[in-house]
This record gives sequence, structure tokens and C-alpha cells, in this order.
Amino acid sequence: MSKVATAFEKGELASSQIAQTLGFAKTAAVNAIATAEEQKFIVAESGAVGYDDTTVGWLLSYPDTSWVTADYVLRAIAKQHESDIVKALQAAADAAENARKSIENAFADVPIPPSAELERIVNDYQVAADPDGMVKWPEGTLKALMEVKSWGEFEPKDVTASEAAMLDQLSLADKIKFYRIMTDAEDTAKDQFGGEQDDHTDAFRHTYWNARMTQEFGEEWTKEYTSKHEARPDNAAVREAMDLYNNEVGRKIALANPDASPEDLQGLVKDAVDRGDTVLIGQDKNLNWTNQVRVGDSVNSQKFDEDPAFLPGSPVPNNRPSPK
Repeated sequence: MSKVATAFEKGELASSQIAQTLGFAKTAAVNAIATAEEQKFIVAESGAVGYDDTTVGWLLSYPDTSWVTADYVLRAIAKQHESDIVKALQAAADAAENARKSIENAFADVPIPPSAELERIVNDYQVAADPDGMVKWPEGTLKALMEVKSWGEFEPKDVTASEAAMLDQLSLADKIKFYRIMTDAEDTAKDQFGGEQDDHTDAFRHTYWNARMTQEFGEEWTKEYTSKHEARPDNAAVREAMDLYNNEVGRKIALANPDASPEDLQGLVKDAVDRGDTVLIGQDKNLNWTNQVRVGDSVNSQKFDEDPAFLPGSPVPNNRPSPK
């Protein structure tokens, strides 16, 4: 508590200084923009300065002024205005960043409760439910084509409608590749930890799955796809946050190790789970770091499903980026 009190004292002093600095920066930016606009120049959101025929006509109204002269003069003045405005906006941005650092430094010595980051993950890592619900994929002709092409079997999976829409845009070869990566992640996770859902196995599966898909289909596609994967209507908030967070860890591992083999990724993901970089659901039905819970001591998923809690989430982007 003494550290918190000291932090607020430092914050009070920093705030008074910040207010004055930000006030000067704001005034300079507003004045620079107002000066340009008073001279009939057009100021864009970025700070760029231009003019239109109305401004040229205004200057041409002066005696002995040609269009060429007017245009030359206006270009020069616009360039100067733009330089002044951009400098003022940059100064305002710098002042805001310095303000952020000052407040951050004031509270730097305040200990963060261990559960604070986990609570943030639960609240931040949420997506809105897919309005079109769940479907089976692959089915029918597509399933038959995939089996003929690969001489294998493809059991239909429950996916959200938006997931299926993205998968349908893949080539036949990539559909097969996607399915095999998914089943490899499931099998490898069970080999590593032997569990099923909400536990170390689940944490490994999502992390490894995203790492493999990021290598094959790219970060953007993988992020959008796996976000839509969590948009099932019955996805409890803690479970959704667990999967979305572990998905992100997997993508980061792949980006940091672009040349890693599947076996290398398995080792890197196993290390991440053992180190506590990933999360699972503990017996208290809350998120826990995976290194803080013994294997086998996570929540009983059936009991967890008896009383799920849900949170609103952000709509999932529908860009459907190309995996290539």
C-alpha cells in the first residue's frame, strides 16, 4: 500500500507537468492548422496541405497575377504550412508518448497482482459468436474428392459457418494439408500429455496447431481462421480466452522460428507449455499459467460445462485473406 501511495504522489506531480506540456503542444498544432485554413488551404487528417481551384481563383483576383505565378506561390506556401503542421503534430505525439512514459514510471514500483494479467486475458481475448452457427466440414462431394486425392479418410468436424467459408476457398491440396495439420496437432498433443480439453494437452494442441498453420498459410490467415474457430455460440468465456491466447503464442513461435521443422516446433511448444507461456483452466475454473498447475490437475471439463459463463466479444474480421 505504501508503494501505491507513493506512486499516486509521483503521478500527481507528473500529471500537472503533463497537462501543461500537452496544452502547449495542442495549442501549437491547432494554431498551425488554423493559420493554413485562414489562408484558404485544405488540411488533411495526416497534416498534408493542399488547395483547390477556389484558392487559385482567390489569388488570381489580385492585379498582375498569372495562373502560373499563383500556382507556384501556393505550392510554396502550402509546403511551408505542411512543414509547420507536421512538426506541430509530431510534437503533440511526442508529448503524449512522454506523458505515457511519465505515468508508467510513476507506477513502475507498484507490484502487479499475479492474477491481473490472467483477468486481462479473459476479458480481452473474446470474439463474437458466429451468427450462422455450426456446420460439418468436409462433407459430401468435397469429402469424397479429398479422400480420392489423398487415399485417406476425412471425418467431418464441427466448425463454425465462417470457418467453413474460409476453408472452402482453399485449393483441394491445401484443404487436405489443413486437415492433416489439424489431426497431427490433436495426435501430438495427446502423445505429449495424454489429456483432452482445458488442460496441458489442449494448451499444447492449440499452440502447436497455430504454429504449423502459420508456417503453411501465413499469420494473417491463421489468426482470422482460428478466431472464427472460437466463435461457436457455446464457447464459454474462459475456454475461449484460453484458446485464443494459446493460438497467439503458437503464431509467435512460428514467426520467431520460420525454418523450424514440425519436430522442432513440437519441442518449442512443449518448452512454452512447461515454462508457463501458455494458459489452461484450473480446478478453480479460472485461467492459470500452465507451469502453475500439475499435469492432470486442471478443471473437470464436464463440471465446467454445467455452469459456463459468457462474455461479449469483438466481431471477427471477415477479410478472408489469401493463405498464399
